[in-house]
Amino acid sequence: MSSLTASALSFTGLVILALGAHWLVRGASRLATHFGVSPLLVGLTVVAYGTSSPEIVASVIAALGGHPEMTVGNVLGSNVANIGLVLGCIAIVAPMNVAASVLKRELPLLLGVTVLFFACALRLELGRGVGLAFIALLVFFNYLSIRWARGEAPPSRPATPSTHSLASSSAFTVFGLILLMGGAQLLVTGAVSLARSIGLSEFIIGATLVAVGTSTPELATSFVAGLRGEADLVVGAIIGSNLFNILGAIGVSATLRTLPIDEKLLYFELPALVGFTLLMAIFLYTGRRIVKWEGMVLLGCYAVFMGLLFR
Repeated sequence: MSSLTASALSFTGLVILALGAHWLVRGASRLATHFGVSPLLVGLTVVAYGTSSPEIVASVIAALGGHPEMTVGNVLGSNVANIGLVLGCIAIVAPMNVAASVLKRELPLLLGVTVLFFACALRLELGRGVGLAFIALLVFFNYLSIRWARGEAPPSRPATPSTHSLASSSAFTVFGLILLMGGAQLLVTGAVSLARSIGLSEFIIGATLVAVGTSTPELATSFVAGLRGEADLVVGAIIGSNLFNILGAIGVSATLRTLPIDEKLLYFELPALVGFTLLMAIFLYTGRRIVKWEGMVLLGCYAVFMGLLFR
């Protein structure tokens, strides 16, 4: 397969992935509304899963297809992109305040999970035991999210009645899942061929092309929320997405197939992921807001990270 064909295949896969994520979130949100679930809980679960679904599906397909380097690269690159690219760009366009609850709950969880990911990688492989533990942590995080959402929901506020039928909402959800599967398959196939045709490693392609492409739902959601002044949604979407990427994508992939870790990742890429997460935490904890100059720092660090990947 030529590099042009591989690029076209990858681009097509990215477009289908984005459409699939959109339809999945739309259908699942309608289902949640149909059953009277609060909008806050929808955001913490349905939307978070929906925007992370491209990373999860692409990572699992890459792992099952015998491309574990792309799986690790996709998750690592996506998480760095969410902080450096997505949060950096949004902060430059629309500086935002952050709720104290996010700093007390979700952010410490993300810091802990990121450090845990690095610690597990020191063994140079992520096996089934690690995968099952990550999935268990994901279930626990979902449980906490539901408890927190119910605790913050106004008790006297009635659920908004659904204006969509159960059948149509289910159809949206199923169609979104089908698009995700097909788009991820095209993306992985094209990305692997592209890596081989231009002489780059599957990890590099996964951490750049695949990672940035699968982060487009987070970018789109965060950009709209940032312009509307919904800072909690922006930061929450990024923190939740990064948690789902590690615990969901790595957890499921490692459960299905052992993921080897290149020792070189321990000296730059994985420390960089921890560094980006810590930098975001420092900015959020100092003043409980992300301002324009901090967004510029995050974006600049991301540009340096991308440049060093090709060193």
